[in-house]
Amino acid sequence: MNPSEELMLFLELNGYDVKKFKLKKQLEFEKTGNRELYLRKTLKDLLVSHYSFTGEKDPLRQNPLAFQAKNNSVINSIDQFYVTHPDLLDNVTLKDVITSNEFDEVHKESVLYDIMDGWVEEYRESSIVRMENLKEMIQLLPKKSKKYKKPSLFTLFFALLLAYPLMLLYVSPESFQSGFFPFVGVVSTKFRELIMQLSWYSFLGSFTIYLLIAYAITNSFFRRYMKDIRSEKNKHSDRIFEKWDNDMKRLRLEQSGLLEDYVDRVLRKPKMSNLDLKLLSRPERLMSKLKAYVMMVERKYDRMTKYYYTYRLALRLMFLLALLMLLSFIGLGFALMWGWL
Repeated sequence: MNPSEELMLFLELNGYDVKKFKLKKQLEFEKTGNRELYLRKTLKDLLVSHYSFTGEKDPLRQNPLAFQAKNNSVINSIDQFYVTHPDLLDNVTLKDVITSNEFDEVHKESVLYDIMDGWVEEYRESSIVRMENLKEMIQLLPKKSKKYKKPSLFTLFFALLLAYPLMLLYVSPESFQSGFFPFVGVVSTKFRELIMQLSWYSFLGSFTIYLLIAYAITNSFFRRYMKDIRSEKNKHSDRIFEKWDNDMKRLRLEQSGLLEDYVDRVLRKPKMSNLDLKLLSRPERLMSKLKAYVMMVERKYDRMTKYYYTYRLALRLMFLLALLMLLSFIGLGFALMWGWL
């Protein structure tokens, strides 16, 4: 175990709630192919199951409805899987059952439907539990947190307000020529002359504008980033899970229909026992997309919490530097106009 797993296990054994860490680890460990992790209720059981899993269990003895056929070029049909039933011997594949002459047609049909129903029910229960775990994982964090606050909207607009007259000074200096404020027009003309005459002073003003605009954009981006994460954690995730839950029910129903048609077909034509697993794996592919979505949200949230104080410090320093540059631009301008420099 790595140090973080040891620490969280120690906390769990001492009564602390480590559910979020357990669910994240479950999602990470499922990549190894261990399909029993969703049954583990505690972090201790999850770690034991993961680190004792060798991956040597014959995939042909698993539920074919949860099998990822895209990663395997040898296993591609449902009739290759081993099946269990009270009326069957051990080590019997589905194809053996279909081509067997030991049962009459009625008995064979009953056995086949029992096998299919067992697969369908097992997959239904596992997919429901896995989706509940994923939904719980994405909603464990609070919708609002006093610890992680969005950057100030006031400073965003204040930065834009400061940048606007500076930009006018460069691109449209005649905008300051107003009869109501003749002093403003005179001063703006002097500033414009300094900008045209002194390249370093022009650069100072341009750089100040750049900093103010950059701060406003960064502030807006970080606000949007935090808002998106919070919406993914509550309202948006509710809609996604509701839609995908309905999609999963529909796909499982289609899956059951394919299996019923398959039984009807092989009873009439036993030699046509092949059924491409890709046709049956649509619910599992949807489950994979749901896992990827949850992992994406968790990565975004972890990145935000990890670098939150760095982002906020950078924003504050950027805003402070922009203000200092603006004050320097104005102060140096008046000093040059009054002959102090």
